[in-house]
Amino acid sequence: MNFIEIESDPMLSAGNLNTAALTLFLALHFSVGTRIPWLVLDDPVQNMDEVHVAQFAALLRTISRAHGTKVIIAVHERTLFDYLKLELSPSFEKDRLLAVELRRAAGEPTTVDPDLLTYLVDAVAA
Repeated sequence: MNFIEIESDPMLSAGNLNTAALTLFLALHFSVGTRIPWLVLDDPVQNMDEVHVAQFAALLRTISRAHGTKVIIAVHERTLFDYLKLELSPSFEKDRLLAVELRRAAGEPTTVDPDLLTYLVDAVAA
């Protein structure tokens, strides 16, 4: 019996693999008969570049608006938290965003800092 073993470098970067996995997950989510009214994502933008993070945020906004889906995202990096909070901030009158920051210092209890964002009319544009 003969075997041939081929070794090669991965064809996709970690960010591309993450994007492919999220795409499959979302496709499966919307293909089930009884639709679940929410999505829970744990650090979905890990290893993504800025362009993919922006596209993913736009996709989440579209999903939420078009399907009435509540989206819950856990992000472990402060810069990504701030960026997604900005990208997903309310842009229509009935939009709301609840951003919750959990903080813990060594030897201290965890603090919870909720921030409910609602749509505000831009005084300059109005």
